[in-house]
Amino acid sequence: MKLTKERIITLLVVIANGILGATIGKFSDSRLWEATFAVLMSLPGMLVIWNKEALSVTGLTRGLRRDSPPSLLDLIGWFFLLVMPILYVYELSKI
Repeated sequence: MKLTKERIITLLVVIANGILGATIGKFSDSRLWEATFAVLMSLPGMLVIWNKEALSVTGLTRGLRRDSPPSLLDLIGWFFLLVMPILYVYELSKI
């Protein structure tokens, strides 16, 4: 597994999500739990971005193997990495 610029950026975003979850989140008394929750919510996006080559093979369609466009997987991965943790921490903080 080669460490590329995109993987380093995703790691930095996951760390930033953890820090933001600990500082912004107000749904728990423990800041560690809020940071852990934000990082766990970031992991699906990181996994999609890191493994987009393996996930792009979708299977057979009429006997032909078709692949998903990697840009679509990037979009889905970055959505899960950036938007989902922020929305969950923000919504849980309103409770």
